[in-house]
Amino acid sequence: MPRLILALLLLAPPALAQEAQPAREAVVANDTDRLMQEIYLYPVGATDPGRDRLANAVLPPRGMLRITLPRGPACNYEVRVVFDDAADDRRRMDVCRTPRATFADSGPRRDLAVVNDSDLELRELYLWPSTARVPDSGTDRLGTRTVPPGETLPLRLRGTAECVFDLRAVFADDSEEKRQRVDLCRTPRLGFGDPSLPVRVAAVANRARFTVRELYARAMGQEGWGADRLGSATLEPRADVALRIRSRDCRFDLRAVYENDREEVQPGLDLCRTQAVELAGPGPAVPGELRRLLLVNGYRRTIAQVFLIAPDPDDWGEDQLGDARLAPGARQEVSVTSGCTVDLRIVFDSDAAEERRGIDLCANSLVLLRPGWAVAERLDAEEPLAAPATPGGGAVVGGVRLRNRSALPIVELYVARPGSAPGSDRLGTTVIAAGGVLDFLPPAELGQGADRCRADLTAVFRDGRALRLPGFDLCSGEEVPLQ
Repeated sequence: MPRLILALLLLAPPALAQEAQPAREAVVANDTDRLMQEIYLYPVGATDPGRDRLANAVLPPRGMLRITLPRGPACNYEVRVVFDDAADDRRRMDVCRTPRATFADSGPRRDLAVVNDSDLELRELYLWPSTARVPDSGTDRLGTRTVPPGETLPLRLRGTAECVFDLRAVFADDSEEKRQRVDLCRTPRLGFGDPSLPVRVAAVANRARFTVRELYARAMGQEGWGADRLGSATLEPRADVALRIRSRDCRFDLRAVYENDREEVQPGLDLCRTQAVELAGPGPAVPGELRRLLLVNGYRRTIAQVFLIAPDPDDWGEDQLGDARLAPGARQEVSVTSGCTVDLRIVFDSDAAEERRGIDLCANSLVLLRPGWAVAERLDAEEPLAAPATPGGGAVVGGVRLRNRSALPIVELYVARPGSAPGSDRLGTTVIAAGGVLDFLPPAELGQGADRCRADLTAVFRDGRALRLPGFDLCSGEEVPLQ
């Protein structure tokens, strides 16, 4: 028994020493001016480099990465790094002596700017010395980067003292541009596209119920649709995207491909005059123009959904409010591409619904939603603010009569002491329809006596235009035209 205990004691120290051996680390230092996108560390001779030590991260210039090594006697490791321009580099290191591998740029280098003045994304760029015996595209100098339309990318060529290069550029639609004998020492700038061409920009809004998967634009009458303007992105319902085209043309055809593979084509859009385009949805184009309607919620209940469609649809289409709600007293403008006649349906937060068919948008630009609106003779009829009128009907005792002589309704009215802030809207849910009148008394907060009659009055029309009448007499008893 004593001999057995002694043998165990003699065996214990090495086991304990191995268990207490500290964890080892290796350090990879990035002393270049490029991003490291992948780092692999593995024993020399290994057939499998293992996992990328950066995972989804990157190592920026002047950054360091500490890597924990497994316990064991192995000292010789190999490090492989991949940069953002797709170039890679390797180092061998003895982690037992020097557990640090530093990557730095060396040799000649040449800096240049890549300028994309085209209206397509520059996806790949290949450069090689013109003196090469065998033309070779080599490595894509952009790596994982691209150059969007209208942007500039600084680029550094390493390991070469050459000045004259041949190049091949590949754009988003797979079209290519090739050049020979470009002297980058004299002109360290690579420009693509014609910067003298004007840029046409329009906001394309998806008003359909479906996601737009592809979007194309071409000069009117041109063959082919070219590149998908969305690239790898999509255009969700109620989202918008900036369409940018560099061209001397004004009229363009627009084509949207939806997630259900159906298409919408809008031919002959004049982007010199129109900076906003709305996609109505897949299927045959609805004849007519983009028509707008202002809704005012005169109910005491919130409206959760609004549907506005051309007559006789397959269904009610998409909710015009989206995630929004139309609270009591609130206003919301909705739109539809159609002729003059449309159908309107509202759904309350209680799921109750009301609808009216055959609304003439050419005659009605405003609908006051309140009890009875679905059968009312006038959809924009309002209840005037209380003010006693004279028997003759042409004047107001102690107040003023405001008559809207414009073609648009007045949707906001502000009255305040001269020189003061406008304060709150005096109309609330009320509107003054085109041709309508409102008998108005001076508000109590203006005070008493003659001072209460003088005020700054501001009327806001449906199109946002504001009419300001400073020092206005609210007690004249006269009828005042607003237009």
